[in-house]
Amino acid sequence: MIKILKRTIMLFVLADNFLTNLARKIFKTRWVLTGKCRQCGSCCREIYLKMTPGQLRSELFTKLSVRWLSWLFGFKLIRIDRENHYLIFSCEHLTADNKCGNYFWRPNVCRNYPLVDYFKEPGFLPGCGFKAVIRGTHQR
Repeated sequence: MIKILKRTIMLFVLADNFLTNLARKIFKTRWVLTGKCRQCGSCCREIYLKMTPGQLRSELFTKLSVRWLSWLFGFKLIRIDRENHYLIFSCEHLTADNKCGNYFWRPNVCRNYPLVDYFKEPGFLPGCGFKAVIRGTHQR
């Protein structure tokens, strides 16, 4: 029963991801990704989820967020970066060969990594094979 509930919720998450990506195809960002995934697993060992300062100040909201993300996605809280406003998780679905053991049902943060923001230059974990260049300055 719990698995069915999680899968039902994930269908709404996937629909949200589809609509978000559709909007990103229509409204282009300033930055374009180049390179490719090196399958090192770093993005699964350190998942940075941005919070607002107000959300992090609320102990109740932070605890509920951590519990929800842990239950739904199998994320484990590593630490809270209060200075930069991040919850930092690892994923229990990462296999020994750096593959996703839950690939079809993976959350949006995984599907869309690295995220290209509309307003700031994308950041990457050390060793990531992706780079960001300003649209129109990259070679195809």
